[in-house]
Amino acid sequence: MSGADRCQFIIRSSFARARARELAKLTGMTSTEVVEDALRSYVPPRGPKSVGRLVQRDALLILLKGGPDVTLEEANAELDMAREREV
Repeated sequence: MSGADRCQFIIRSSFARARARELAKLTGMTSTEVVEDALRSYVPPRGPKSVGRLVQRDALLILLKGGPDVTLEEANAELDMAREREV
């Protein structure tokens, strides 16, 4: 490995460090291989979903700043649409 390819990844979380070591012992891999494998398989959560004029953030539907006013009836209708949608 050339000097340019060498890098160091410092794990400051005691939980992450201990878990990586534990998984390395269980799998026969190195801690580096465990972390690399975990990062390869990680899929970040999708961005906000639009429901009418509302945007879903986690379990909440919110109206973005500067967006148009939404009446109670419109908000309730959009909430109903979100509840009926498949996850």
